[in-house]
Amino acid sequence: MSSIVLNEARRLGLHITGLTFRSQEVRPGSIFFALKGANADGNLYIGDAVLRGAVLVVSAQPQPSVCAVPYLQSKDIDRDMADAAYEFYGRPSDAMQMIGITGTKGKTSIAYLLESILTCAGRKVGVLGTVNYRMDGKVLCAAPNTTPAAIPLFNLLAQMKKAQCQNVVMEVSSHALAQQRVKHIWYDTAVFTNLQRDHLDYHHTFENYFLAKQKLFENLVDPANSKPNRTAVINADDPYGVRLADLLKGRVKVVTFGLEKEADFKATDICERLTGTSFCVNGTPMKISLLGRHNVYNALAAYAVAKANGVDEAHIKQGLLALPGVPGRMERIDEGQDFFVFVDFAYTDESLNRALDTVAPFKKGRTIVVFGCGGQRDRTKRPLMSHTACTRADYVFLTNDNPRCEDPKQIFNDILQGMNGQTNYELVPNRAEAIRRALSSARKNDIVIIAGKGHEDYQIIGTEKKHFSDQETVRAFLHGRKTNV
Repeated sequence: MSSIVLNEARRLGLHITGLTFRSQEVRPGSIFFALKGANADGNLYIGDAVLRGAVLVVSAQPQPSVCAVPYLQSKDIDRDMADAAYEFYGRPSDAMQMIGITGTKGKTSIAYLLESILTCAGRKVGVLGTVNYRMDGKVLCAAPNTTPAAIPLFNLLAQMKKAQCQNVVMEVSSHALAQQRVKHIWYDTAVFTNLQRDHLDYHHTFENYFLAKQKLFENLVDPANSKPNRTAVINADDPYGVRLADLLKGRVKVVTFGLEKEADFKATDICERLTGTSFCVNGTPMKISLLGRHNVYNALAAYAVAKANGVDEAHIKQGLLALPGVPGRMERIDEGQDFFVFVDFAYTDESLNRALDTVAPFKKGRTIVVFGCGGQRDRTKRPLMSHTACTRADYVFLTNDNPRCEDPKQIFNDILQGMNGQTNYELVPNRAEAIRRALSSARKNDIVIIAGKGHEDYQIIGTEKKHFSDQETVRAFLHGRKTNV
């Protein structure tokens, strides 16, 4: 399908040098897409875009009374932007094996595991995910979104194509699927991890959330997808995975993985340690440096995808073991202290439960949790998180976690609703101080879990984004304590 926007530019005889939806990025010859988002309205910056050299403006809004350049009103601006980006950047995804991973939890870890496997197999790999965007092991940039908007997405894919990447591993968010960011990316393999409570502030209902995830698999059965070995890799132990597999049966190849129910790739003989996890896949021994049963699921998914993409078992085994860890995912910080510290991206009650499950078998002392809840996000999960923290941990430090423009007092009030009379907590709004208090209170063999931010290296307070890293805060405290001994 050709792009309505680029066809209009050709009709007008315009020389197009670039596409953007950010007015500050406009250069002479740019097409400016005036997007109306949750926090900003691009229509307010049309004048600025024109002054900077935009030669065509595209908007869902009617044309303003004064616009010094041609103006195209779009019936579906997300679609039109994706169409234009796909064509302008030379349809880059058509030339590479595309792997899309969706689900509430596990996307980032699976992407890292797959990158390690494919690299061990001698392939050049591009990765687009929550932590950053990288190519051939080198970081291109930090990730403002798990899945970029269509214009930066196809720009990145064009760079990967030029660098001769054979595989691209993408974390595909529900927002990206709902907003058509990945339209025209024809996937060879699509992965479903699980579905848990999240993003209801955006999707409103759990069913809408699932239907957004389902779009990735509709891509596999779309008649326009001519990739020869299209495969859906699905978690057989998740009820929504079962539902998805039933929907796809007979329409595309479906491969399942799991620990409990019958599956094509099943893990048995699981042995968990604080140094890693061993298990067997259909009888073949495997080992990963990652902790917890949830990472066995992630490793199974990576194993199944690698098989679907022609990687032999020796390279899969090598690649699984070669990954030392995933940033902010039960990331252990060891500065020689006599207790354990983990930084984890747990920001829902399910993920916090999973983090606590991971360390529970090794508990010899107390478990201490530091957590907060983000502002301007789903409020319903706040009391659920506090209930989990206070009933499962020995002590809890409640603190800020990206309050954004919401009053932190309101966030704390919501969280406190789930305490149900528990008193094993204290409120320390300053996150750095809460972490220091938790570490100061830790004794030999205690386990400290600092939850919520994981790989993030910032705090958003009001509209200001300030540098802040849980890992840096922990290391600075532990190093100082060691120095002062």
